Amino acid sequence: MDKLTMDSAQEVLLKITKIVETECSQDASALLDDGFVLLAVNTNVFEDSENRFVYALGFPNPIDELSDWAKSNF
Repeated sequence: MDKLTMDSAQEVLLKITKIVETECSQDASALLDDGFVLLAVNTNVFEDSENRFVYALGFPNPIDELSDWAKSNF
């Protein structure tokens, strides 16, 4: 990554106002459609994980700019 790309990525991370973790890929997809930034994908540490993943997402805009779905679910 060049310096300009790194600066831009760091700027986005500094703006994040909320971080959400969800195991549900459908939730992750809906949140990404709502403008969230995918921060990490990790394997689930719980015994009943059934190979699920945990998605960590952050939204770089104020909470009141989220869709009604995102506001009511997260």
